[in-house]
Amino acid sequence: MKSSYVKGVLYIFTSCAFADVNIASKKPTKISSIYDPKVNEEGDILCCNSTYAVDGDKTSWKGEDLFCAHTRKDDTQQPWWAVDLLNVYDINVIDIYGRTDGNEYQLTNFDVKVFMPACTCNSWNNLDEGDVFHCHFQATKSQRITLTCPNTTRGRFVRIKRRDTEILTICEVEVYGDPVNNLIESGLSITAHACGYVGYGYVGPAIGTSVANSDIIHCTLICFTNTACNAAEYDKKTNVCTLKGDCTGGTQSSLFQDNDTNVFFYSIDNSIVDNP
Repeated sequence: MKSSYVKGVLYIFTSCAFADVNIASKKPTKISSIYDPKVNEEGDILCCNSTYAVDGDKTSWKGEDLFCAHTRKDDTQQPWWAVDLLNVYDINVIDIYGRTDGNEYQLTNFDVKVFMPACTCNSWNNLDEGDVFHCHFQATKSQRITLTCPNTTRGRFVRIKRRDTEILTICEVEVYGDPVNNLIESGLSITAHACGYVGYGYVGPAIGTSVANSDIIHCTLICFTNTACNAAEYDKKTNVCTLKGDCTGGTQSSLFQDNDTNVFFYSIDNSIVDNP
């Protein structure tokens, strides 16, 4: 597939009205591995799924059940947990809750990073290929830690990853920040990227259409203003831009060859500068 990359300057407005809302609550999560009590302890208890870290319950134990994300011991990889915020945010504060039963060492020696993927369709895959913001390194064991990310931190994914191969256990993660989803001219500007496939269409669900002035800039800007839009499909014959929803299974496997069509997946740069 032929891939093209373009850049344009957009103007953004971010509202602080959402700063006190936990934007990680109930969002999609992934974990490097899942500890299985049935295998390791021969016990049939609820435990360990990645979703327990965003279920809104900071309590680790309820009876014999452990409602925390919990990796298994694996000497071949550094354990990690991540959440997809499903939108781009300026990240301000992250609260992380660990165990309080004497196993606080399972939340130690870890980095907290925020990722802006190079293409929004690369959900979970190759996060390091986009912009990476390092928020914090925690060397000591923790029951709870509240950290403030640098002012320039912006992204869609938050990942907590140990620097060693010991167990990682996280009982709750709360993320606070401001959404970046409005193109209202203000005193700030940001660079947008559109990574696309020339001569291909996309079978994702259509969420709207409009006439675009150009395939690269205008069609992508229209997509950027709609938080449900993941891709912009441009018809070169009709100049119609069709906004498409999220990719099937988080991949670009739903592309098909069409010489009259270009499809673009947008993302934005981390650099904020004064508007001239």
